[in-house]
Amino acid sequence: MRIWLIGAEQAGAEAYQQFRKNTAIDVVVSDSIERPKAVTDRIIPRVDHVEQVTPMNVNQLARRIRPDLILIDGGALKRTLGRVSQGQVFAEALYAEIVAVSEYPCLVI
Repeated sequence: MRIWLIGAEQAGAEAYQQFRKNTAIDVVVSDSIERPKAVTDRIIPRVDHVEQVTPMNVNQLARRIRPDLILIDGGALKRTLGRVSQGQVFAEALYAEIVAVSEYPCLVI
């Protein structure tokens, strides 16, 4: 099974640790920054893809990565948009839109 983990903050790091227990699961990690929390905490060695995932490009990126499941770390986009007025609300709406337009199974964790 191939899982695409978008974002590597707290929830993403915890999910990554659990998936690593099963060698049949291949986890591909992407984030908008090169050193998210999971990298700085040395839970993962590096981010596989540094890119911003949006409703406009999620399917194009997914076709390249070919996941069986997409997991979105809810804290990753909030990290980016949390300082903006109403940024948390916007981040949640953006996640919902990514999930809605994704051609692949997609969950926000």
